[in-house]
Amino acid sequence: MAKRRRASRAASVAPAAARPRRPAPEPQRRRLPSLRVVIIGIAVVGVTGFVALSFFSGATARDYSCAEQLTAPPDASGTDGFATESLGSQHVGVGTRISYDFCPPTSGGHYNAAGAGPLRPGFYGPDADAGPGGWVHNLEHGYVVALYRCAGGACPSDAELSALRAFAANGPPTQSAAACGYRSKVLVARFDELSSPYALLAWDRALLLDAFDETAARDFASRSIEATAPEPNAC
Repeated sequence: MAKRRRASRAASVAPAAARPRRPAPEPQRRRLPSLRVVIIGIAVVGVTGFVALSFFSGATARDYSCAEQLTAPPDASGTDGFATESLGSQHVGVGTRISYDFCPPTSGGHYNAAGAGPLRPGFYGPDADAGPGGWVHNLEHGYVVALYRCAGGACPSDAELSALRAFAANGPPTQSAAACGYRSKVLVARFDELSSPYALLAWDRALLLDAFDETAARDFASRSIEATAPEPNAC
């Protein structure tokens, strides 16, 4: 009789060894800049600020000095103005600090470079960079320069500035101005070193005004443009 075989039991499978769990990553800490980086940053900001301040100061620094303010002599009258002492006509390098015996100067040292002097004719507002180093060269070329004062930061009224602007736009025409491509050789600019609120200048001649009178200004300009200038036909 054949023997029955015992059913073979399936071999028990041992559970796989549990894998070790990796620890959860710690949250990254925010790295603070080192003291060295902070110091370098402060130094860079400081240097940049110093350079900017130096540039601004250099750009706004007054490039002239005045020994005294010009006043009208007792016998000055009318709209002709009065003759002034000659201060020469020397050219100086752009940026040179120019010393004038009196202000406003009607002659003297001036710049001779494009954009620095002579200046283009027209009206220059209170914030424009139009100093005597530029417009004294205009006087040498036969221009009439009208100046207004902003005493204590208080500039002329809008109406007064409009009258000055009209004077600059409608000055007496000349052949020399036309040859240069201009209508007239008239320039208006701010200048605070005045003994009076307004002044009209030609080469070695001045008219000081307590109030701007457009008729008086036109009369002065008509008689003075290119009349006493050393180089009346230059632009």
